Amino acid sequence: MNAEQLIEAMKPDVERFVSGNPLVELARDGKIGTEHFKRLLLAEFQCQEAELSSYALLVARHRHETPATLFSFTLHTIATARGLLREAAPSVGIPDAAIPLVPADQGLFRVVRDLSWMGTQAGAAEAALYLHTDLSTWCTLFSRVVDASKESTDASRPVITYMESWGDRPPPEVAEGALAVIEHGLARGEEPDRVLHTARQLEALLHPYWTYVAGG
Repeated sequence: MNAEQLIEAMKPDVERFVSGNPLVELARDGKIGTEHFKRLLLAEFQCQEAELSSYALLVARHRHETPATLFSFTLHTIATARGLLREAAPSVGIPDAAIPLVPADQGLFRVVRDLSWMGTQAGAAEAALYLHTDLSTWCTLFSRVVDASKESTDASRPVITYMESWGDRPPPEVAEGALAVIEHGLARGEEPDRVLHTARQLEALLHPYWTYVAGG
């Protein structure tokens, strides 16, 4: 499989990840509330602790300009998003200084732990397809939660603003950059089967995340 075929192969998986997502269902049923937005903020902030380290390590490990450009852009994007999370924290009852960095929930702790794997182990193409799949899923999920929450009086507007900041699809820097990095990695011997297998772990890896956010 080439880079375009790998990205195309993940499209049904992305839709499956999104379909029936518990937070989307809560929003559509008018049952989403402040506690869900608080959990979302905490989960995002805590997972980004691991992602900041992982993408920094990917830049250090894959220093060719093609992967380094994608992973450094992602690193900057996550760091910028953290600012919006800090601004949103008081709206869900968390002072900025009180945001915990280590999750108390064991399922979410495992997610944070597993997110670190990418930085230390993944090949460039492997990380790029995972990133593209992750962001395609996240942008779609967030846009659906935002659309379904617009009429909710319990919706935290600053958290909504945070979700809206991601858009409804990956930005060109990721969409085009991931394609280039996958081509780069495959040309240097990465195995397409492993690249695809890793991206398909996203659903299982993040299941505890959504269980925590939805309060399940």
